[in-house]
Amino acid sequence: MKNNVLAAFWSMALVMLAANSPAQAFEDGNPQDGMWLMSKCTNPGLAYQIKRHRTEGHVSVLFDISADGNVENIRITESVPEGAMDDYVTRALNRWQYFGYVKDAELARRENVELTFTFGEEDSRRCTHTKLPGLPSTMGNPQDPHQSLKACLELEIPRTAARKKQQGFVELHYDITAEGEVVNMVTATKDADPMFTDSAEKALRRWTYQPFLKAGKPIERKDMIVQFHYGDLPEGAADHRCSFAPWHATQKTMPAN
Repeated sequence: MKNNVLAAFWSMALVMLAANSPAQAFEDGNPQDGMWLMSKCTNPGLAYQIKRHRTEGHVSVLFDISADGNVENIRITESVPEGAMDDYVTRALNRWQYFGYVKDAELARRENVELTFTFGEEDSRRCTHTKLPGLPSTMGNPQDPHQSLKACLELEIPRTAARKKQQGFVELHYDITAEGEVVNMVTATKDADPMFTDSAEKALRRWTYQPFLKAGKPIERKDMIVQFHYGDLPEGAADHRCSFAPWHATQKTMPAN
């Protein structure tokens, strides 16, 4: 009697499950479709060699889904480049979950379910695609003359100017090559004292820059402007010892950082 009651209870439960299961919203679904009735997904990570060489490819798999929605028995059917992403895809797919598949009023297994995972430059929200990380770009304003400055000669005020308390100002225009070298230097301050002009030009020739990256590639930086100040620093001017020489300045090589 007790067994008959339990059997009746479970029969009624399965009928109710069939009536309310998400599967009922997908009556024409394909049990071999890996996205059908998917409830939780995780994108695969990327292997180091894939990120380093910015490789695009795909991994196709077959797998089974248990009656309670767990992924089982994963098989790699195609892998391009061969083997590079197999472990990453397998680990991710093992975390996937599915809603129950109801067949003939009972929760049923699904076998030989198919999915293809891709990876590459495409930006997609799909659970089956992993985007390559963005190429590095240098933060900051490329027109800032002190941005990415690698090394310079600490600016020295000419002794005659320091002795006479004579202030100086020189503006220089120049370009920076993709490799970080200063080229095409032009003095824009026509009425500057030659001793300040010579000092500023000599100092700027010693400047070197770290390459400025844009989408992973070093770029040229054109039409740069830097102002050299000697003596007292005007309000709002850059307090940088590569381009500012206070009255007590002495000359020595220094890192720009």
